[in-house]
Amino acid sequence: MITTNKVAIYVRVSTTNQAEEGYSIDEQKDKLTSYCNIKDWSIYNVYTDGGFSGSNTERPALEQLIKDAKKKAFDTVLVYKLDRLSRSQKDTLYLIEDVFIKNDIAFLSLQENFDTSTPFGKAMIGLLSVFAQLEREQIKERMQLGKLGRAKSGKPMMWAKAAYGYNYNKERSELIVNELEAIVVREIYHLYLEGMSITKIRDRINDKYPKKPAWHYRIIRGILDNPVYCGYNQYLNQIYPGNHEPIISEEVYNKTQKELKIRQRTAAEYFNPRPFQAKYMLSGIAQCGYCYAPLKIIMGMVRKDGTRYIRYECYQRHPRKTKGVTVYNNNEKCHSGAYEKHVLESYVLQEISKLQNDVSYIDELFSDPDTASIDRESYQKQIDSLTNKLKRLNDLYIDDRITLEELKEKSLEFTTTRAHLETELENDPAIKQQEKKEHMRQVLKAEDILSIDYEQQKILVKALINKVQVTAEAIVIKWKI
Repeated sequence: MITTNKVAIYVRVSTTNQAEEGYSIDEQKDKLTSYCNIKDWSIYNVYTDGGFSGSNTERPALEQLIKDAKKKAFDTVLVYKLDRLSRSQKDTLYLIEDVFIKNDIAFLSLQENFDTSTPFGKAMIGLLSVFAQLEREQIKERMQLGKLGRAKSGKPMMWAKAAYGYNYNKERSELIVNELEAIVVREIYHLYLEGMSITKIRDRINDKYPKKPAWHYRIIRGILDNPVYCGYNQYLNQIYPGNHEPIISEEVYNKTQKELKIRQRTAAEYFNPRPFQAKYMLSGIAQCGYCYAPLKIIMGMVRKDGTRYIRYECYQRHPRKTKGVTVYNNNEKCHSGAYEKHVLESYVLQEISKLQNDVSYIDELFSDPDTASIDRESYQKQIDSLTNKLKRLNDLYIDDRITLEELKEKSLEFTTTRAHLETELENDPAIKQQEKKEHMRQVLKAEDILSIDYEQQKILVKALINKVQVTAEAIVIKWKI
């Protein structure tokens, strides 16, 4: 039972209930005050919300009551009827459990004789929570049905802001193409289908179309994933035809999705760690210089002193007849010899050590007279010119000096030409070679390969070398250049 010193009375009425018998503000106050007098309870305050719906908790007096409850200004809350506190089971449960009981405040509803200080009242809270959960599920279901109906009717899913490239017309409930942003969207799709990575697209778009917040990887990826750009809406992983104008064709969108999947699969295969690492330094890169089959490790019997020889030899030195095994050189016998493991590996390590100790060796590796560079300055001038033309084109459209169709036509022409030039510039053979050269320099900055352990040596060797071709006369290293 309640033993109380201070009672907070809460009364509420909505405009539609104002005249109902027993529900007026004054009648609620009278009955609750009389009850307190009978119980000899002290009234701390009467909180009154006149003309407010009980469907939510956004009511001035209720909000003040919650603040005072958290200060523990009273020890009991009294209402005339449960629905005066709230018409939502979910909100009622929140107020009783998370506001009142949490602050050691009892709750009493006069009409239902609901008293949280009694065993029956506590049991009723559990029942109330069941109905509150049911109410939440019903609300969720109604919202989903409403959104599904909107998606099926082709209307935009506007519980969030419009996708970049569109403005939302609230009166007509439709998406309108933002022509300036649409240029950026088309360029993102174009660059991706040209083979550029999302990271490089992000950097390029940040340079050419800076905005706040800046372009991030996930924003670019989100644009490439979003079917809204080809005229569709998405809801619960289902695609529905939209009523809005597409920015790109459905064909371009589908090609992009296919390319995204291909790159994801390739990345997964490339970056997945192998289940095991090769035990020997040249496993996988040592190659016979006669028949080009891989070299494998062979071991001799253990000698009396505990040692044994370990050699690399050609796979085809002893052709295999077992069905299903991998063969090389039409499974013909190779007459190459076997090569001492320590001799081959020492030679490779010495060659890498030379590169580490004398950078002129690196320059010699990359001195290919056949590598021709493009005229980068000329290309850059053309790119800058096209960028300025695009900016002027946008200004002309804003000033109504060209039509929308002219803007689209010229924008596509300039953007396509510029993207082609940028790709050529990016793939400049001389620059690519310089990048590889710089990569090799960075790798070679590691500790002297002759001073590190065998496991570290293996990593460095594999990072620098594609193949080590071996014959009786020579060892030829094919560097990653």
